[in-house]
Amino acid sequence: MIIKKIEIAGFKNVPFHQPKTFNFYSNTLIQGENYSGKTSLGDALCWVFCGCSATGITAEYLLRNNDSSKTVVQVFFEDNSGNEHSLLREQSAETGKHHRLILDGMPVKESDLAPYIMNKDIFLSTFMIGYFTRLNSKVASELLMSILPFPSTQSIIKKVDSDLREYLPKEEDFDSNAFLKKMRAELKTVEDEIKILKEKQRQAEEQIKIVPSGEIVDESQIKSRLSMLEARKENLIRASVQNNALSFLQSKLSICRLEIQSLNNRINKSTPHFDRNCPTCGQPIPEAEIRMMMEKIEGENELLKSNLESLKRNEADLLKQIEEEESKTNETDAIKEELDSVSKELESVKAEYDKIIRQNEAIISQKKLYENALESLEATKQSLEKLSAKRYQINRSITAISLYNSKKADMQYDTIRGSLKNVTIRLQRVTPGTNELRDCFEILYKGRELHVISTSESIRAGLEISALINSRTNLKLPIFIDNAESITHYEKPPYQVFEAKVAKDMDITVSPL
Repeated sequence: MIIKKIEIAGFKNVPFHQPKTFNFYSNTLIQGENYSGKTSLGDALCWVFCGCSATGITAEYLLRNNDSSKTVVQVFFEDNSGNEHSLLREQSAETGKHHRLILDGMPVKESDLAPYIMNKDIFLSTFMIGYFTRLNSKVASELLMSILPFPSTQSIIKKVDSDLREYLPKEEDFDSNAFLKKMRAELKTVEDEIKILKEKQRQAEEQIKIVPSGEIVDESQIKSRLSMLEARKENLIRASVQNNALSFLQSKLSICRLEIQSLNNRINKSTPHFDRNCPTCGQPIPEAEIRMMMEKIEGENELLKSNLESLKRNEADLLKQIEEEESKTNETDAIKEELDSVSKELESVKAEYDKIIRQNEAIISQKKLYENALESLEATKQSLEKLSAKRYQINRSITAISLYNSKKADMQYDTIRGSLKNVTIRLQRVTPGTNELRDCFEILYKGRELHVISTSESIRAGLEISALINSRTNLKLPIFIDNAESITHYEKPPYQVFEAKVAKDMDITVSPL
């Protein structure tokens, strides 16, 4: 591209409040005193192509003359095929309204300018020396990656040691940092599980140091003996109860005799004796009523005598039974003695049986704990082997992806460095400790950071970067060097060059370079 002419009206406050026209040459020198419009001329060229200033500012009020109703900039340029074009950008004072972009007399959109400038950042990074160095890392990285043949995933993988490649992700394209974080998270989980299992292993090893001692005693004999004694005791208790019936019979006899005495008293008191006169009125009681009363009393006495005879027969039976039971007294004493002896023996045997049971239970429990500890130890060892193998694979994956990141950063760096001479640019760096690939934006000129180099060196650095972008995009864009008085010589690029220099007491002028 060669810019041949520019027409400016209402652009910035000075010096283009009045329409200006400038003709340019294959290489153009722009001279003038400070604030004469040299930088503003560069801004106008940027605005007509990109809609912003040389620094990327898009605020219309900063680019419009306060006394003008609109801003109009038109350029006439020749494309790389030798075709002539005109481009006009117009903006009214009402910000955001009546905006026009006219290419060769036809309204167009910003995207229609792509064949000539590609995009804003490409144009400004090429045209305005120093613009690229002020970009943030993300924009700069994306710009370079869009024009440089950065290494593919597969080409980076080939740089990784062959024995590590199998531990890299299988996807065609992957996020190395995301994979690295995932592996580190999995490693932590595995390490925690291994820690828990090792403690479990330690406990199991401590447990198996306690070897079960003693043999289980056969319980059947003493259990059989215990059952026999319990049966014997039960029989003796039953016999004792039967032979203790004497006291019961004597008690019944006492009750029977009390009842006999009570009946005798009632019979004796029931002798008929009546006052033949009414106790109320004193009149004689009729004989018929007296006979009825006598018959009733005699009937009651007969019943009492009958009951009395029955009680006497019961008394006789009880006396007979008591006599029989009294003859068994010696036998009862013998049963009591044997019962006492059997009870004591039973208590002793039961205590011995309980002891054997406790001992056997303790031995069984000890053996069970020992067996469980052995099983747990074996299972824990197997789990540890699996986790150790998994840990090994994860560590290999971490090593592989860390190496991948390192190779990627180095290969990106080499790609950029191979296209530059004195400038070095690093867009990504491996973070020590984590081995993660982090975005960065480091620009050095002859190994020094830009903020410590001279203005001339900054310009030379910008020229290298501009040449790189121009060559990779094949746009052949012009180059605008502001403050060109700071550099006495440089290698002229094969593209149109604008040099803006301070000239004391001089209005802005344009001349061949």
